[in-house]
Amino acid sequence: MQTQLQRATSTWNHPNTVGAKISVIVPLYNVEEYIETTIGGLLKQTYKNVEYILVDDGSSDRTYDIASYYATQYPQIRVVTQRNQGPSAARNHGLRLATGNYLCFVDADDVLPEDALEIMYKAAIEHDADLVTGIMVRFNSKRRWLISIHVQKGVNEPGEKTIFSSPGLLYSMGPCAKLYKKELVKNIYFPEHIRLGEDQPFVLHAYLNAKRIYTVDSVVYHYRAREGDNASLTQTALHNPLESLNDLYEMVAIAGKQLGPYPDLQACYLERVIRCDIWPRCRSAIVSGTPDNQAEALTSICDWIRSMDDRLFNQAPSIAYVLLAGSLIKFKHLSPRAYRAYGRLLATVLSKMDLSNFEHLFATGFIRVRKKTKNWYHRRVRNPLKQRLTKSQNVILRRAVFPVAKRLPSRSQKIVLASNKSEQLQGNLLAIYNKLSETGWRPCLVLRQRRNFWNKCKQYYHLGTARVIVIDDYYPQLYGLHPRPGAEVVQVWHASGAFKKFGISSVGSRDSNSLDFEMRAHSAITKAVVSSATVIPHYAEAFNLRQDQVLPLGVPQTDVFFDSEYMRSIKAYYLSHYPDMRSKKILLYAPTFRGTPKERRSFQLQLDLEYMKEYLSKNHILLLKLHPAVRQAVQIPEHLTDFAIDFSTIPDIRELLLISDLLITDYSSIIFDYSLLRRPMVFYAYDLESYLSERGFYYEYETFVPGPIARTTAEVVDYIIKGQFPLDVVEHFSKKFFDHRDGKSTERFIKTFLRPMNSSNNL
Repeated sequence: MQTQLQRATSTWNHPNTVGAKISVIVPLYNVEEYIETTIGGLLKQTYKNVEYILVDDGSSDRTYDIASYYATQYPQIRVVTQRNQGPSAARNHGLRLATGNYLCFVDADDVLPEDALEIMYKAAIEHDADLVTGIMVRFNSKRRWLISIHVQKGVNEPGEKTIFSSPGLLYSMGPCAKLYKKELVKNIYFPEHIRLGEDQPFVLHAYLNAKRIYTVDSVVYHYRAREGDNASLTQTALHNPLESLNDLYEMVAIAGKQLGPYPDLQACYLERVIRCDIWPRCRSAIVSGTPDNQAEALTSICDWIRSMDDRLFNQAPSIAYVLLAGSLIKFKHLSPRAYRAYGRLLATVLSKMDLSNFEHLFATGFIRVRKKTKNWYHRRVRNPLKQRLTKSQNVILRRAVFPVAKRLPSRSQKIVLASNKSEQLQGNLLAIYNKLSETGWRPCLVLRQRRNFWNKCKQYYHLGTARVIVIDDYYPQLYGLHPRPGAEVVQVWHASGAFKKFGISSVGSRDSNSLDFEMRAHSAITKAVVSSATVIPHYAEAFNLRQDQVLPLGVPQTDVFFDSEYMRSIKAYYLSHYPDMRSKKILLYAPTFRGTPKERRSFQLQLDLEYMKEYLSKNHILLLKLHPAVRQAVQIPEHLTDFAIDFSTIPDIRELLLISDLLITDYSSIIFDYSLLRRPMVFYAYDLESYLSERGFYYEYETFVPGPIARTTAEVVDYIIKGQFPLDVVEHFSKKFFDHRDGKSTERFIKTFLRPMNSSNNL
């Protein structure tokens, strides 16, 4: 019975005696699908003086048999069994058996990187740390991603710390991805009478009693996000929220006794519990749509809040914010039978709040103060009711108008160009419209505008009767809908190539939507049009399509790069309106957006315009094209306007690409379009590491971009002055990401999706 795992580890060296022994405790319960992978990660550890204690918690599948087999093959593995009592009892059993000087916990469906124990042990010795933590990465069958809350709260920041200097550690309350000195948790066990959150009192004890905590700058744990029917206990708790709330309250009570001497830390902990444990369960109950579940969950939290000490409640103002803002956002899901419980929760929260807590809500944006104080009622009472009316209208449109329209006779050539980005056509949709207009075709336009109910009805009528619907971005009107039989919904994404991850590919990053949202958002799409075969797999994943549904026809909006007459007219226009451009090389700085909406509003330009003017103004002029999400936050000082010109309000960046001699950017996909011009690029990536955690890329950034990477303005200037750019790399890049560089992408689109017709059939 030599398995693939056994063969892969047949060269294992038995434990040596160098360094202290580490006891790794693994609770097992019905994980036959994962256990061999987990054991494989343990056996491949580069640190050898380890004992592995696998505690089977009464599994009903083959888990115990598989683990026992490996115990017979590898003496460092010990397997014991017990009747089913839960993970706490299993971990406690392992703690009583452990003989190591250090302890480490691993869940039976997760994986330890090969050097995890060695890295943490070395850090424990070198820094005399009682507790060592490291970076945890989540993964599933398709991808890996950082845990966003760990990034936001600084959990992964390397170096020495304590829980008092780094309270963000409270957002990493699981026992895994940590190495404990045994004396730190001697005679400390997991509470066995609760099933959810049972690990937090144990970890909290370690945090509070560790004289020195050290975080390593390495990934030490791979945490599996189970898929399909094999949900973990934590995932199951989200689907059964009412069963888990009482356990969470009990867990908070235990932790409260530990944190009693430290009120500030207790407040931080409560905010974390509300945000990460209790509110998600309540939210799940609300969105379930079941009136009894909604009422019971709201009543349960209301009673818990009512029993909380008022002083402690107001020391953690985010508790009120999460409950009030969160419940109002989910108000649309509430059934009338849950309104009374909802009202009690609001009344309880508001009655406990003191003035400083109200000020926190103003500061966080929950309530915005406007002149003459007219907004609270409108924003938090009247508007939610208006939103419910809008929701009712949308139900009628989506469940009545659209299905009826799908069944009406339709002219076979009806094409709808749909976008919510603007009241005017832009980019790919504009290119398609112009080409159709040249042949006498009149497509139907459904653009962003202020719509009354009648106009919305017409919109859904057009969507329901169309044979081809073309969109260039997210389009909420089609979320969850399917076109009429034989119709196509074609995504001509507004960006070329594949740079930053988007759609389903970006799920799990800090700046992303949920998987459920992304699946629903792209459910109507039947085809996607891309620039080259190279990016087909990325777009197929992003839009949940088969690869044969992604067509490398080319990007319509790039056809202008092959229209010499258009290029001459654009350049003539800008040179006539901006004479200073005639005698100077034109630099274009076009960064992408980054951060949360709040961060974008306070965006600060990191390019030092003063420095650039000093060294470049004699022979260069700089154009700025900032993203619409950030452009309002940046203004060019008056004394720099003779060198730097802000063109952020120009709707089509391709005009600026055509006239520029060099592009300065960071993570923007305009590099694909610009590569068609075979001109130099400089990549000003001053925040590369943080941006990676926010979005992530399809390729390794440093080896992917077709130009030098600068971290400072001085480096940008130095590259420009030297003028030595690898244009052959740009050419290779362009060939890779554009199968067709002929200016006929729009023609190919029309030939593919629209049958020949004469003008008498136009719509």
